[in-house]
Amino acid sequence: MSAKIWSVVFSKAARKSLKRMETSVHIRVLDQLDQLSALENPLRHKDVRSLEGKLRGYYRLRIGEYRFIFELDPMNRNISVNSIVPRGNAY
Repeated sequence: MSAKIWSVVFSKAARKSLKRMETSVHIRVLDQLDQLSALENPLRHKDVRSLEGKLRGYYRLRIGEYRFIFELDPMNRNISVNSIVPRGNAY
């Protein structure tokens, strides 16, 4: 496990979605989020994209069939995960 530069903060809805996942997916997700939080700039991760339209200012992280919608707080170095949704329902 690498040293974290950013803290990952989950909304209540995101925590609930995370708890519903299968154990193997849950472990993979936490591993990917750990890797993201260890980067100096999380936006340079290969699976992160900025969102447009109503979701401008938010980003998505693709982990398998799930999309993590998050925003960055550079002042506090927080990655705020707002929702975790299956690919078809993400946007």
